[in-house]
This record gives sequence, structure tokens and C-alpha cells, in this order.
Amino acid sequence: MKIKSLFYTGSLLLLAGITTIHCSDHNEGSEDTINENAQTIYAAGRENYKAKYWKNGTGVSVGTSAGSSEVMDMAVSGNDVHAVGYEINAAGKYVARYWRNGTVIDLTDGSRDAFANGIFISGNDIYIAGQELKPGESTYAAKYWKNGVPVILADNAENAIASGIAVIGSDVYVIGERRMQNWLTPVTCYWKNGQRSDLSDQTTTASEQDITVSGNDVYMMWSVVYNTSGQLQTRYSKNLLSPVLIQDGTPEAGGTSIAVAGNDVYVAGTGLSSNGQSFVSKYWKNGLPVSVGQDGSFGLGICILGNDIYISGYQQVQGGGSVATYWKNGKAQQLTGTAGSGLLRQIIVKEK
Repeated sequence: MKIKSLFYTGSLLLLAGITTIHCSDHNEGSEDTINENAQTIYAAGRENYKAKYWKNGTGVSVGTSAGSSEVMDMAVSGNDVHAVGYEINAAGKYVARYWRNGTVIDLTDGSRDAFANGIFISGNDIYIAGQELKPGESTYAAKYWKNGVPVILADNAENAIASGIAVIGSDVYVIGERRMQNWLTPVTCYWKNGQRSDLSDQTTTASEQDITVSGNDVYMMWSVVYNTSGQLQTRYSKNLLSPVLIQDGTPEAGGTSIAVAGNDVYVAGTGLSSNGQSFVSKYWKNGLPVSVGQDGSFGLGICILGNDIYISGYQQVQGGGSVATYWKNGKAQQLTGTAGSGLLRQIIVKEK
């Protein structure tokens, strides 16, 4: 299941199994060192289908039940590591969870499937975006939790999820997707203080969304399936102005996360290799592509620190499985072995 998009099952999902800058078990003999340049590197995702985060390569397992779990997003505030995601309980239900320094806090009671997908910290307030099944129904209600108290993003959507959240002053922005009962495909949407607006229409199929802020500016990114081959195109927007379509000369630009540094907008994700025969992890700087991984690699998160660009994701391995991997300026660092199913949804890098 692709948690951030409950409606679309496309090419990336078939091969795979999402960020904002609130910004190891590494291989022996690696040419790179995690602690170089006095930076602290946080990454989060999963190993062997268990939620986990890493600080300078040292893993902290937060998924503790017998069921699968995953960290979907992370924020670092001072010395505190905040992570959100899901864990399957003993009854087989998905529970929306928030971990602070590894200590779990359930956002839902486990009686209905629910997921936590994004986190944003504003002062002393912690905002978490996600969704929960409606009582007695098989459709989801998008919502966010402010300091653990749920706020339902009510509208007339039959099915809605919240992928990411950001706060500027008193304004709360949530990005996600929705689908009416009589629609074949979901559309990308956002809520500002609970008021919904659509970003795409039914000519495409919503895939991934992300949101971030830079100063008093809010940036949104969304990717959609645009053709019958299941290929993706990506747009981003600043302050809800006319969106910019990434046009890099290839038929596949699958963005998953967005970051901003100065006047530059970075979108991380996955595109086609130079020969067009494989997927590779990439980022686009102001729409221009840069490949960072080898064939069979996928980009999920991004962090910019000075001149360094970090992309988190995973590398597929022969025979199945994947390795949780991040790339610093195109150089790979693996945090898990090749035997399991590892990935990194999020990466945050801070100066020590």
C-alpha cells in the first residue's frame, strides 16, 4: 500500500513497495563518512518493514509491534527527534503514530485504519497531517492533529487524505488528495484553514504531494499520472500562484518532495535514466534535472544545507528487496543491508 496515495497504483508503487525541511548501520569500508563536515544527519523510514530512524548512522527502532510499521515524516527541534507514521496493531488495524525521541504516542485508538503522513512544528505546537477511516464506512476523512487534538478537514469529498502540513503565522496549510464516489481518479487539493481548493482535475490522477515554507512563503509540489502508460509529471507553486510544470525533456518526472534555498526551488523524486530503460533517483533545481543514483534507485526526500544537497530514498537490489540509501551531492551512503526492504522517506541535516 502506498500510504500517501490510497487511490493510485502506478509504476513507482509497483517497483517500490515522502518532505519538508524541518530543515547506520552503514557499509564497512565506505569511502564516505557520516560525520564529515561536523554535520548531524537524521534519516527516517523503515528497515525490514519496521519503523526506524537514524542519527549519524546509528539506528533507533520505533516500530515495536509484530505488525509492519513505517516512519513517513520527521522533524528535528533542538535535541528532540519527532517522527510520524503508522504501525499495524494486533487486530490488524493501521494506527496513526507519533514518536518523540523514540517514545510512542498513538494519535488514534486503533479501532479504524489511520495514518500519519506529515509533521510541522511551529513554536510549541506540533501539527501532524493524516487520515482515518470514517466510522462505519470504507472511505477516509482527511484530518490533522494539533498537539494531539484532531481537526477534521470537512468537505463533500467521498474519500480524502492529508499528505503534508505547514503553518505560517495563524494560517494552517494542508496538502493532499480527494475523490468523489462517482469519480474514477482522485485530484490533488489543499486546505487553507479548512477551506479546500483543488490543484489538479480529473484529466490526471493524483500521485504524490508535499509542502514546505521558506520565510513567509508557502511552496507546494504535486505529481500526477498524465497518460495511459502510467507516467508522471510534476508541478510546484509558490504562494498558490500559477504552477510551474517541470519540463526536462523526458516523459517521466515523478516528484515526491520539495525544498527551497534562497531563490532556488528543489524537487526530489524519480525519473528515467539517460538510456530511458530504468528509474533513477533525481532532483530538479528550478526544473533542471540532476541524476544522483544508479539504475533502480528512487528519491523520496530532500534537504539542502549550504552547498550540499541530500536526497533520501532507496536502491533496489537484485533478487528483490531494497537498501535504505541517501545521496550527498550524488554520492551514495547505505544505511541498511541488502537482505531486507529498507527505505528513507525523510532526511534532515543540521550543523553541529
